Amino acid sequence: MVKLAPGVPLDLALAFAPDARVPVGQLAWANNTAQLEWSREVIARQLRVDGAIRYPQERGLVAARSREFDGLHGFLSDSLPEGWGRLVMSRRLAKLGVDIATLTPVEHLALVGEGGRGALVFAPATTPEADATSGIDLDALAEEAGKILSGEDGELADILAKAAGGSGGARPKVHVGFGPKGEISIGGGELPPDHASWIVKFKAPNDPTDIGPLEEAYACMAEAAGLKLAEHRLIPAKKGPAYFATRRFDRPSPGARLHMLSLAGAVEAPTTPAALDYDQFLRATHAITRNAQDVAHAFRRMIFNVLAHNRDDHARQHAYLMDNNGEWELSPAYDLTYSPGPGGQHYLDIEGEGDKPTHKDIETLGAKHGLSKKEVGAMVEEVGVAVADWRKYAKEAGVTAATTKDVADAHARVRTTF
Repeated sequence: MVKLAPGVPLDLALAFAPDARVPVGQLAWANNTAQLEWSREVIARQLRVDGAIRYPQERGLVAARSREFDGLHGFLSDSLPEGWGRLVMSRRLAKLGVDIATLTPVEHLALVGEGGRGALVFAPATTPEADATSGIDLDALAEEAGKILSGEDGELADILAKAAGGSGGARPKVHVGFGPKGEISIGGGELPPDHASWIVKFKAPNDPTDIGPLEEAYACMAEAAGLKLAEHRLIPAKKGPAYFATRRFDRPSPGARLHMLSLAGAVEAPTTPAALDYDQFLRATHAITRNAQDVAHAFRRMIFNVLAHNRDDHARQHAYLMDNNGEWELSPAYDLTYSPGPGGQHYLDIEGEGDKPTHKDIETLGAKHGLSKKEVGAMVEEVGVAVADWRKYAKEAGVTAATTKDVADAHARVRTTF
């Protein structure tokens, strides 16, 4: 079964733990728009499931506000795979004789079932069964991912689709469990109880060959700059550079989940250049988490993205986490790496400047959010010291000399106009 039976609504729940599942409501598709009915539990507890409460928590049907997310509510659209995740799912369905384009967005969510990111789960799940997933070989999966991106199919395509979960972005990635003795598992729902949830990334066609070491070097540099990241490491490959792996921060421990919502899903903004700016990111962070420290962390992340030349900073590259008490916090930073950005610009501009943001621009924005020149200056200094050590982090991670130089040159260009 891939499609929902006619007239069957989709049940939504937050699966914080096997014994802590909160019904969210039911979802149906009508007039090319998703129609949501909140559960009594969500209404009674006033759980801000959509982050900023764009949708009133009251009885009756609540339609999606726009067609921006294919007719879905923004916070629900977050659960859909995009990029790599959508590609492997569409290939998997095609083998079953189903064109993914013929499915409604609600039926797409049913395909996600319990295998998406965060704590949101959907029933009835219509995800096709995959072959056995014991004895997973990351090198074989990486090779298979390359074949799929080049238009080929292979023996492990179903496994890759299952492991993609709610993946977004262009880079191939798998959601896996690492056991205490090095075992690797893949599960559509929960992993074995002694397995920790991680994401392993592979190379995309346009990536440098050392993309894994490059992202590891950036992660180490970001931590030195004071950013909060999930645990991360490199996994050696049989051939070529190592794979970058990071622990899933929406799966804090075996069986436990946190509700996850991207900035894009929270404010219902597209991931196109200039759709949002950093001022709106900071305002959304304050509105969702109600925590000044989270706003300061978001501000520091912005400074890092500027000085480290990470211009792939669109609205799905920032997220929030909610626990089972309904408390929100800014998620750890993720997907940090050198990126030239669209047309050389940041996706999120600073005071209208996306090409060459200056220290003055950052000070002006900081003042709008209660940060003094002294506080902003201290952040810039701390981040700048970490970025100045780029070559050290690159060497430790195994980044090639050519890539190291390209990135160092980009950092230098930023400093000349900053």
